[in-house]
Amino acid sequence: MDTVIDSVESTGRLVCVDEAHPRCSIASDVGAKVAQEAFKSLKAGIQMVTAPHTPVPFSPALEDIYVPTAGQIAAAVEKTMAH
Repeated sequence: MDTVIDSVESTGRLVCVDEAHPRCSIASDVGAKVAQEAFKSLKAGIQMVTAPHTPVPFSPALEDIYVPTAGQIAAAVEKTMAH
């Protein structure tokens, strides 16, 4: 966590990527911790790229759609850099 806080204090930005649900996940936990400890350093809102808030699909083809993609990550980075 110290490394993440140091990075946020240096860049002013955070994009959390996690294959879990957006609630009660590592991404939400990291985002909350950064908001507690480095809020004043943030230049843009924290972006979370996660799976949708739905059950994990059984089908392998649907599971590929379920997990975050490189395009979604790039869009989140562009959004946080725009501010």
